Amino acid sequence: MEILENFHGPNGEMEARAVESVLRAAGIEAVVEGAIGFSSMPFEVSVARNQVEEARAVLAAALEAGPAGAEEAEDASENEVS
Repeated sequence: MEILENFHGPNGEMEARAVESVLRAAGIEAVVEGAIGFSSMPFEVSVARNQVEEARAVLAAALEAGPAGAEEAEDASENEVS
């Protein structure tokens, strides 16, 4: 079993799932931990210790690209599948 390290402490489940989705799209396995169904409780995203730096870089790039970058990435992935 790989050692997981807390990577990101989002404000809620929706943010945690968004972070998880970005990381998984980049090939990084992520685990969301928190009290599902309790939106006021904190959620954490953990990744393998040896992928923390890569995960930080991926998330920073996604935040920098913003919503327009997310749309471009989605369009590109849809075109790959077609």
